[in-house]
Amino acid sequence: MVDYDRERVARLFDDIARADGGSGDDPGETLTTIPALAGRVAVEKLALRPDDALLDVGTGTGDIAIAAARMCRQVIGIDVSRTSLELARIKSETEHVENVVFSYGAFEDPCAELDLSVYRITKVLAVYSLHHLPDPMKKQSLLELTGLLHRPGRMAIGDIMFFDDPDRHRDRFDEAGYDAGDTDFPSRMQYLRYCLEQTGARVQVEQIHPIVGVIVADF
Repeated sequence: MVDYDRERVARLFDDIARADGGSGDDPGETLTTIPALAGRVAVEKLALRPDDALLDVGTGTGDIAIAAARMCRQVIGIDVSRTSLELARIKSETEHVENVVFSYGAFEDPCAELDLSVYRITKVLAVYSLHHLPDPMKKQSLLELTGLLHRPGRMAIGDIMFFDDPDRHRDRFDEAGYDAGDTDFPSRMQYLRYCLEQTGARVQVEQIHPIVGVIVADF
């Protein structure tokens, strides 16, 4: 099993958040980076409705969560970076978005500081966050998250994943934001599909880059 260190990942994103002050892509602008494209496609695939409650796992500084809050009943954003969460809270207050909550939590422990069961979550989103977990933890975390999802419900994952031999695409690692195995542990797409299908989901996959895709699971 690869060496996963949640605190190391948290420190990494604390540092990133401090460096950019919480700035991020404006969801209303044309998004050109691969991570931003993955986020846009994943949100579109969720087909958010006014009665939805969305759980955004790995919310970062909250750009997607705040934009989504304008489309649905409630958004809960969780992250392991407390610095990112604080910047997300400030941003939501500045933009007067009141139906979004930010709380510490991780894939492997989503309810660390908040009882998510009370929100009747109908949609789950994970953009460029799941790949920090090794495969066995991904499987357990997906099981945990699907257990929080009310039926009918939908999950969308936009992330780094391998569709074939990743060594064939080394010249495109940087544009996808892949660090080649330092803190990033992407899975094969087939493994992610298998994990979700084992929970009873109907799964669709869209490849948007040689090593990035969007997986949609319906329950």
